Amino acid sequence: MNERQRAVSRQRREIVEAAGAQFAAHGYEGASFSRVAEAMGKPKSAIGYHLFASKERLAGAVVDDQEERWLRIEAALDRPGALPELVVFLLTAARTVEVCPVAAGAVRLLQDMPRLGLAVERRFDVWGFTREHLRAELALRGVPVAEADLGLTVDVLLSATFGVLSYRSPRAADGDQAERLRALWIPLLAHLGIADADAVVRAARPLDLARVEEGRPDASEAHLGPAHADGRAASRASEGRARA
Repeated sequence: MNERQRAVSRQRREIVEAAGAQFAAHGYEGASFSRVAEAMGKPKSAIGYHLFASKERLAGAVVDDQEERWLRIEAALDRPGALPELVVFLLTAARTVEVCPVAAGAVRLLQDMPRLGLAVERRFDVWGFTREHLRAELALRGVPVAEADLGLTVDVLLSATFGVLSYRSPRAADGDQAERLRALWIPLLAHLGIADADAVVRAARPLDLARVEEGRPDASEAHLGPAHADGRAASRASEGRARA
């Protein structure tokens, strides 16, 4: 990759990060190229229609970035069993939303875009992943379940999970999100017939995010959130002044 290509790649990454934060805060309908540019401290022309021809394309890039992260989480799982693996995946995915604006924006978009009739190109089907893991766990335990009931449980579990991840309670303490998710999942899983759902869910721990991001071109910064991005921008500005 030459210097020009690296610059374009860096510009694209910065736009996607800024867009993720705007989609997370305002949803698909409330976000705009103007808001993204303002958040970056740049004119609207800096977004560049040569990179993203429309808001829908920009939203798709945010979702695609997060789905790559979900694929990395899946690849990093230790295969402890279907249900523990699912819970570890969901806890790790939730942790990315806490620290990464792109992840937060993608979760909001996955709720907004289907509702608005907008197509979302998928590389990772989180609904299918969840359904297959629950089906495997129930089969292993010999628990019969109707396909319709399983599908409904998956829909409720993920819709409610995304809702918790998108909503910031003013009363919730930092780090309380995982506990709120556990409290949501346990009764849903118990309703399916998983008797020890409480023990399995509470024993699971999220993966180290550095392990998830390993191998990405921007792995050192992709999961560290906007504070790191601000520091990075300041560092670049300082380097620019020094060269001047």
